[in-house]
Amino acid sequence: MAPVRHEVDLFRPMYQIIRRINLGVDVHTVLSVLTQGVVDVVGFQVAAISWLTDALDFEIVSVAGRDDAREQLMGTRVSLAEMEAELRASDQSGCLFFLPAGRLGEAAGGWIPDVSDVAPQPGKWLGEDTLRCLLRSPEGELLGVLSVDLPDDGLRPTAARRELLEMYADLAGLALNQARRATALEERVRLSGAVQAALLSTDADHDPARLVATSASAFSSVLRASTLWVRVIDPQNPGHPGEVAAVPAGTVPLASPEVLAHAAADARAAWDAGVVATAFLRDGRWASSTSAWSETPERIRVVEGRAGWVRRSTSEPIPISEDQAGLMQFLEAVGASSLLMCPVGVGSDCFGYFVACRDDESVWSDEEIEASARLGRHLGQAVLSVRLLERERVLVQQLEALDGYKNDLVSTVSHELRTPLTSVVGHLELIEDAVTAGVQVGDNAFEVVQRNLRRVLRLTDELLTLKRIDAAAGTDPGILDLRLVARDVVASLQPQADAQRVSLRLAPHGGPVLITGNGAELERVVLNLVDNAIKYTPAGGVVEVSIERTARFVRLVVADSGIGISPGDQEELFAEFFRSTNPTALAVTGTGLGLSIVRRIVQRHGGSIRVTSAPGEGSTFTVRLPLSHTRDA
Repeated sequence: MAPVRHEVDLFRPMYQIIRRINLGVDVHTVLSVLTQGVVDVVGFQVAAISWLTDALDFEIVSVAGRDDAREQLMGTRVSLAEMEAELRASDQSGCLFFLPAGRLGEAAGGWIPDVSDVAPQPGKWLGEDTLRCLLRSPEGELLGVLSVDLPDDGLRPTAARRELLEMYADLAGLALNQARRATALEERVRLSGAVQAALLSTDADHDPARLVATSASAFSSVLRASTLWVRVIDPQNPGHPGEVAAVPAGTVPLASPEVLAHAAADARAAWDAGVVATAFLRDGRWASSTSAWSETPERIRVVEGRAGWVRRSTSEPIPISEDQAGLMQFLEAVGASSLLMCPVGVGSDCFGYFVACRDDESVWSDEEIEASARLGRHLGQAVLSVRLLERERVLVQQLEALDGYKNDLVSTVSHELRTPLTSVVGHLELIEDAVTAGVQVGDNAFEVVQRNLRRVLRLTDELLTLKRIDAAAGTDPGILDLRLVARDVVASLQPQADAQRVSLRLAPHGGPVLITGNGAELERVVLNLVDNAIKYTPAGGVVEVSIERTARFVRLVVADSGIGISPGDQEELFAEFFRSTNPTALAVTGTGLGLSIVRRIVQRHGGSIRVTSAPGEGSTFTVRLPLSHTRDA
């Protein structure tokens, strides 16, 4: 009966462990029972279980046996590369890897018991002996390691003890696998509901600022971030903050334009590559890695597959270069230990990014990275919708303005054409009646017809000029001397000035003034300004044309002593078809297009125009144009 009782005592802990696993008891509790079972049943003074973290480190989470071992080992980490080096140097038997003392030389580390009082003999356990048992899932994925030390009998384990140890390792692997699946399922369920709520909260916002603020609050809740900010990049200026919102408000320090531009470039690269970037602070150094959101995690074979495989959904961490001082200072100011940056976009367009930070060094899970990518794509769609709505609104405004412009154009042109054509038709009828009656036709009738036809031609010519400027259909620019252009215009308008008894003068200039532009259009600028000055200057007045030159610009100044322009009229002066409210000015024939044409030509040449005037005090028009890069002769 005694042997049966002994077998029952051996398997009772295993039964309790299996029962706990099936009941879904907390994994830490199960692992504690496992390590204690190894100590009590298998017969080791120390047993420790380490599980593989998302950062591919083996972290010891359960230690049973000696207190000094628990105190030194609990929470310590060993990288996958270090563990693989030990396993590769070990003797393998099934899932057991035995590393004899001295095989790794001085590289051996961890807790090493003092067994100096034990006389060395064959089969004795030495202080630096290491026995590890791999914890794997049914699919062969390496989940952790069960390490044991100091067998009770002081001997290296027999085949029977190794077999019993493997049984416990299988149970530990099953417990870790179940725990991981349960945790992943729970996290997916939580994130799915949180993401759905976040998406619904951002659907109704069509204002960019409100959309960014709402997204920051919702995303922070989804990812359980201590700090989170969302940034929609200004496409014209990546170094400008653009639309930014943070949770909690005001917790994100002001970044320099260099850091903002660097972040925008990183977001663009991450979007193009289809990855989410993560970074963490480890041993005082920041390192970054990337995780693809649309690919199955890569399988890495451990010890050529003899120790199973591990999954890697992130790239190898790369230390952030210390020469990126601005970025390092910003990360320190944020006060986080780990962060996640997810690009925001849709299709081939990246609109921005959001960054989630945590105060601890916890690694972002695959589920959180997947949820982040989903949030980034949805926010990208929302930003696109907001921009399309804004473009639609602007387009509607432009169409309404165009429609109003068209109505004004039709009305103004109809009026401007009707008046002279009515006069032409009336005088032609008088001429026809006179011819029919055999009466001599006076010269005045023909002069009226000729004057009104010239008015129609002038209006038609200015409309065509306006169209040509808007379509940028002028000839290719060349180098011209503005001084010669002004001289020719003044010469051509001298007879008109003499007829109105207006003194027209061109101020002398010492040498050529070269600018780059369309000669015909710039001649039109000078012609329209000087022609207006003459028309609105009473007899005995003065019109002076001068050219001033600075290091980078040339100024064409047309000053007159005419009737002047009121402040109210100056606000509308360069609008199409604008005519002065001054009755004296209205008595002068014009189309209301001359100054509009001048402004468009000047702007198309990279210049500007301004007017200084007051009623009864004359007017001064100043055109500023950039000098040509060609050296003056």
